[in-house]
Amino acid sequence: MSTTLRTFIIDDEAPARRELRYLLEQIATVEVVGEAANGSAALKGIRETKPNLVFLDIQMPGLSGLELAQFLCELPERPLLVFATAFDEYALQAFEVDAIDYLCKPFTLERVAKAVAKAAKALSPAVAPPVPEARQPLEACRKIILYRGETIVPTAAERIIFARAEEGEVLVHAVDGRYRTRCALNELEQKLAAAGFVRTHRSFLVNINHVREVIPWFNGSYKLIMDDRERSEVPVSRYNVKDLKKHFDL
Repeated sequence: MSTTLRTFIIDDEAPARRELRYLLEQIATVEVVGEAANGSAALKGIRETKPNLVFLDIQMPGLSGLELAQFLCELPERPLLVFATAFDEYALQAFEVDAIDYLCKPFTLERVAKAVAKAAKALSPAVAPPVPEARQPLEACRKIILYRGETIVPTAAERIIFARAEEGEVLVHAVDGRYRTRCALNELEQKLAAAGFVRTHRSFLVNINHVREVIPWFNGSYKLIMDDRERSEVPVSRYNVKDLKKHFDL
């Protein structure tokens, strides 16, 4: 059963919004719930319509698309982000805020449909998550496929210390070294939620069982010291502090 993607469009140019809306409305699984021409109007509209997918331009007056994405990442129900822009030089920065795709103008129906399919795939586990058996709750979390070069390394969740999004890819720090994954950080979070992993920051996913120290930081944030050999430091944003306190009963 397909999931309807509630979609919001943000672009300061009306012709670009019309073109993107037209293409999105050709896709049966998409419902366009709103659009906006600037960041402040977009934030208001997104809070009202609660989309699960947002297409946004980068260069806009006032709040840029990248700055707006920072705010959207802090929402309690974060929408998936697809940047739709005339500029290709911001792709790395886009993926640092966990964008699932990056489209360059002019758009084609085929390319827009591919971005929508990627969003649907990322959302499908969240819509109907498998229910683990009460007797074996961690068996629902299969081994995660990681990569060292071209070598495929199936890895048990408990061996993963933390993962971070960096320059368009997700790096996984495990007990025996560092790997790559082809999963977006949001997708990895869904796969590992049953194994004690929590999002501490838009760019970090942490295995609570590998936290060595919790250190209060500035402006109500924290940082974590992990139990790997490097004693890696992981930031905890103010938004994510409540989840951290719940896990450690702080």
